[in-house]
Amino acid sequence: MHRVLKRVGLILLILSICLPASVEVQARRDAQTPAAKENTAQKVSFTGKLERVMAIGAETTGWVIQLEPEALIEDKPVKSLEIDYHGPKKLDGLANKRVKATGKLAHRHGVETGDRIVLEVSLIREVKSK
Repeated sequence: MHRVLKRVGLILLILSICLPASVEVQARRDAQTPAAKENTAQKVSFTGKLERVMAIGAETTGWVIQLEPEALIEDKPVKSLEIDYHGPKKLDGLANKRVKATGKLAHRHGVETGDRIVLEVSLIREVKSK
């Protein structure tokens, strides 16, 4: 019984030392996160053809912009960029047209798609073809 009490006491001592330090580190990390996101999330614009993305069976999965010209995002060449926009009627009207989209780049994770970069669009409009 004495051994068990010693072990429990030792575990409680270790937790009392380590837990506050890890909570403090997490609190500092949480406090820095919003400011860091605001500083790195700059508005960017891309031009290209707006297209609907289709899955097997012709089910729509969203929208992409086929970039003109190809863009370099996070040191990787990108030919198309998925967009997130909350105006489906407007996107339907711009389908298969050349558009300019402005917004912020964001990282998304999907079970099937993995990590990917998405443009969170704040403004999208048709532009004349070259």
